[in-house]
This record gives sequence, structure tokens and C-alpha cells, in this order.
Amino acid sequence: MLISFILLINTGMLKHNKYLNVIIPLRSKSKGIKNKNLIKVGKFPLAVRCINTVIKSNIGNNIIVATDSKDYISKIRKYFIKEKKIKYFLRSKKSASPNSKTEIVIEEVLKQPKFQDANNVLLVQVTSPALNYLDLKKGYQKYLNFNYDSLFSCYENKVFVWKKTKKGPVSINYNFRDRPMRQKFTSNLVENGAFYFFKKKKFDKYKNRLSGNIGFYVMPEDRSFEIDEPNDIKKIKNLKK
Repeated sequence: MLISFILLINTGMLKHNKYLNVIIPLRSKSKGIKNKNLIKVGKFPLAVRCINTVIKSNIGNNIIVATDSKDYISKIRKYFIKEKKIKYFLRSKKSASPNSKTEIVIEEVLKQPKFQDANNVLLVQVTSPALNYLDLKKGYQKYLNFNYDSLFSCYENKVFVWKKTKKGPVSINYNFRDRPMRQKFTSNLVENGAFYFFKKKKFDKYKNRLSGNIGFYVMPEDRSFEIDEPNDIKKIKNLKK
């Protein structure tokens, strides 16, 4: 289960003079790892690390943490006592259900009157601890410069993919009868779940983070892992900051 933060950011500071809502949805009851959003990564809990990354990116000024837990809010707030940019939103039980899509809490946040002015939205996943603030800055620049309706973060790989079927495996992205050299094989784009940019009006219409003219931002594969299962904790031991 992916746990996301939806950060809502008003950004008049960029020359495009557009508002950006950054939303961070945060569930308190995760299945794979208990309270994984508060696991220490270096000096800070996973959720706090994510917020710090967004603050450092300097692409906005309102950061909204959407969670179903007042206890989470209390623990996170201690790290940001003097930070006026951060707002807290109590999401509904429906949107916090393990079976609910992240889009439900995005819709809840965007329906709030005080967040109606934003033209754009940034969804940041707390479970991507290797996300760098420069990824957000560069991703946002690309999203604006190419006037995309939405943009997702990803990594590239050259893997031959097969699909399991009742009749046996079926090749998806290459012809196994004419196997290409790996050096000449076209890279695949794999969503890493770190962040998504999208236009609010497109989300209002399609209720989906991706729609219309879609762009992508490539991150290194070694920084594209997520924390969802107990074994994933091993991946964050080298992340000190």
C-alpha cells in the first residue's frame, strides 16, 4: 500500500505565476509495516523527511499533510513548530481505507474552499525516501515548460517483460523470435511513485492523477525504490540525511 503526502503549494514565485497545490495523503494504519511513515530515516521520520524535501525544493509555500491520525499530526508538528507553510487536513475514514485509491483523498483536499485557487497539483509519496529536492524542482520546470496536463516520475530500464496467462507466458515488449541486442533495446519507463504533477481542471474532469498530454521525469533507478514491505527497510540504511 502506497502512502502519499499531498502537498498544496501556492507558487507565485515562478515566472509562470501559477498556483501549485502539493498534497501528501498519509494513512496511519499501514498493512506491510506498522507506522511506517514514522520510521526513522537518518535523523528524521519518513514523513518528516518528505516534508523537508518539499520545503527545500522551494516550489511553493503551502504544504498540506492529509492524514487520518491526530497523533500523526501531533508528532509531525513537533518538527515544524515555526514552519507556517505546513497545513494539516484530517482525511475521512473512507479515503484512509486500505482499499481506497489515493485519488479519493486528493478530491477531498481539492474540494476545500481554501484550496480552490490552485491551477496545479503535486502529489508526493512519503514512501520514496530517496527523492531529492532537485527532482521536484526539475520535474516542475519540465511540467510547466512543456505545458503538460500531467507528469509522473519514473526510471528507465531495459527489461524483457512477459505476462502470465492460462495458456502460458506471453512476451509484452519484444519479439522473442527476433531477440534484440540489449544495447539497442528501447528503454521502458517505469513509474516509481515518487511524485506526480497534474492540472486541477483535468483531475476534476477525470478523477485521475494522469490524463491529457502526459509527460515524464526520469530519476536514477537506484533512487526509485519504495518502502512498502519489511524487507524494504534494508534499503534505507544508507540514507543518512
